[in-house]
Amino acid sequence: RKFDHKEALVLKLAQGDFFGEIALLHGKPRQATVKAVGSTTLLVLSRDAFNRLCGSLFDILQRNIGEYKDVEFVEERPEESLDDFGGLSEEEDYEEPPPPPVNMRRGRRDTVYMAATKVEDDWKPPEFTKTDEERDRIHKYIEKTALLSYLDPSSKDLVVKAVEKLEFDDGQDIITQGDEADNYYILDSGRADVLIAKPLGSEPVKVNEYGPGGSFGELALLHGDRRIATIRATEHCVTWALQRDTFRKLMMQSGKQALNERVQFLSKVSILKELDHYEKFKIAEAMQMRKVDDDEVIVKEGDPGSEFFIIQSGECHVYKQVLVDVTQCLIK
Repeated sequence: RKFDHKEALVLKLAQGDFFGEIALLHGKPRQATVKAVGSTTLLVLSRDAFNRLCGSLFDILQRNIGEYKDVEFVEERPEESLDDFGGLSEEEDYEEPPPPPVNMRRGRRDTVYMAATKVEDDWKPPEFTKTDEERDRIHKYIEKTALLSYLDPSSKDLVVKAVEKLEFDDGQDIITQGDEADNYYILDSGRADVLIAKPLGSEPVKVNEYGPGGSFGELALLHGDRRIATIRATEHCVTWALQRDTFRKLMMQSGKQALNERVQFLSKVSILKELDHYEKFKIAEAMQMRKVDDDEVIVKEGDPGSEFFIIQSGECHVYKQVLVDVTQCLIK
């Protein structure tokens, strides 16, 4: 008898379902391949953001690993139960959960929120001259940035006008861990490393890197925290910087409602229900929106995992390599 591997459908995922968490928790390779079914929109949390922001979420995932492990360890799920998997339905009413128990917060830093920013009636954001090509690139960057992609078209135009070109030499720090926040940055060209020193003042360790289109600095601006990492140029970098006051006023004008809608959506994701409102808010800020086409591979079985996914709209199918009796197939 001869056996060979064949890709088999083992799971169907829909709006509100999630996958990729086991690779983040345990550093294991992807246990299955996930493909989009039709046009699908995903909310994506990177490993760096997961490690920085999701202490409570980490605890929840670890505690409930037996309940949700089939998302990646799918070989134990019988095929006839595919439609039983899922998060909350769209029809279920949103009910904000109580704050998580105190013991879930052990070892996590307190969140500090900046005092409310007053937006004057006659306030207008600054404008900096740009070429048509630069404006087009910035628009494309904004569409891929979670925090800014939710702005209405007129507000996006204001952002494009308000960002200022700032250049940094190889080895120069764009932002420095421990400093007060001044700007939100979009990297237009060049590359930069993300460095974290634990404790502050010790030798920093590289935890991530950014290339063109990468954005950073928004969390410190929103919450009033000091910078939690250093972003250091590893070659000449051109960035587009949005000044703190401009950033916060634009967010207050246009981003608040959209971001709150995302928080409400995340509140319907079963695994996030134990998080309090502000924890969901921070995760909503950090998640990137990603649109994928029909049959596009999102994660591939055996690959290393660096992202956690929640389906905002659309569907995905999960496939796994299984052994097939080729001899029986030939006989038929």
